[in-house]
Amino acid sequence: MLDIQFNRRDFMKVGGISTGLASLGLSDANAQNLPSNEKSVVWLWLGGGATHVETFDPKPMAPVEVRSTTGSVMTNGDFLLGGNFIKMASRGDKIAVVRSFAHSNSSHRTGTHWVMTGHNSSDNTPQSTQKEPSYGSIVSSMYGANHPVNGMPTYVKINGISFDGPAWLGGQCQPYGASGEGVKNLKSRIESNRFLDRRNLVSSFDKLKLTNDLELWGDLRKQSYGLILGKASEAFDIKKESEASRKKYGSGLGEQMLLARRLVENGTKFVTMHYGGWDMHSNIAKSLNGRMPPLDHALSTFIDDLYDRGMSKNVLLVVTGEFGRTYRVNKNAGRDHWAQLSPLMFSGGDFEMGRVIGESTAKAETPKSEPFRPKDVTATMFAHFGVDPAEIQRVDFAGRPRYFVESDAKVIL
Repeated sequence: MLDIQFNRRDFMKVGGISTGLASLGLSDANAQNLPSNEKSVVWLWLGGGATHVETFDPKPMAPVEVRSTTGSVMTNGDFLLGGNFIKMASRGDKIAVVRSFAHSNSSHRTGTHWVMTGHNSSDNTPQSTQKEPSYGSIVSSMYGANHPVNGMPTYVKINGISFDGPAWLGGQCQPYGASGEGVKNLKSRIESNRFLDRRNLVSSFDKLKLTNDLELWGDLRKQSYGLILGKASEAFDIKKESEASRKKYGSGLGEQMLLARRLVENGTKFVTMHYGGWDMHSNIAKSLNGRMPPLDHALSTFIDDLYDRGMSKNVLLVVTGEFGRTYRVNKNAGRDHWAQLSPLMFSGGDFEMGRVIGESTAKAETPKSEPFRPKDVTATMFAHFGVDPAEIQRVDFAGRPRYFVESDAKVIL
């Protein structure tokens, strides 16, 4: 009997595939994957702590030092948004804003950990590590690292967010980065017929059943072939989009949201984007006048596109950040960190839109109605995917069975 030892890099070379594919997080084993469906989440992160007042809760009747510094605009859903949401005002019937989303951690690091994972972490040192898996990694653990038919990565980060990794779920649930060498290597570096010849060679090895080591690569092989010969390389290439579509979305954040639409359209189940620059301790009105218009344009274009393509019931857009900002403008005409109220907006997902969920106090200090917490975001995403969280259990590094959603978590939508 021959004794052949393969490692991951060796296996990639058999097909002439660059090791860039290893960054896809292709798993050696994907036990208990759920059947694939068309549901997906696009997660837009407003890093730095976006103000809840000037975005989704402008309080025009509050004292001048409290109310939105950019004014307010009435939507076609009969509720107010911050004054910079000029385009979004006519999409109010397609969004749901939450005005009682809160937690108690106003640190960038630990606040991000809480909202990105649904779990608080008391470790606020620069060397702190992720204690719980991110939502995207959870989804990857449920459905496998790649689409079972076309090989699209399940979890893609268009740009990084702190604590967007798998923690104790392991490396197979890492997000696939949508930039750099990984995307460049999506296309095989050999012609299709030569690739197929090498695939047949690997199949011949399988038939020999040489060692148990080869069996470990079964799922990996299928995922790799699907990725190379399937839709992935085209889905990541926005140049495949029409000129009219690219012009409509524009550059910067708009271009990222166009890529997100292409990814979920082709089978990716969780996409994250980071649109930062919201830590506005001074001159907040001036800063918002520069930061908000691109957000307004990108969101409105993306939402229109989902509805026009009939994708809105399958794609849930989530817009949030690590915390909100103080209800009272400070002496430097800015707002400071404030987790007692945080911005949160949804669109799509076959939930009821065109409404405000929850209520804040008159000065946007704290929730007036029952607050929603990060764990409730977790429950809402499970509801979107149609998954009973009580049925999903994974084992952590210590061998302990773990559930992803706390038993008292509520679905927000």
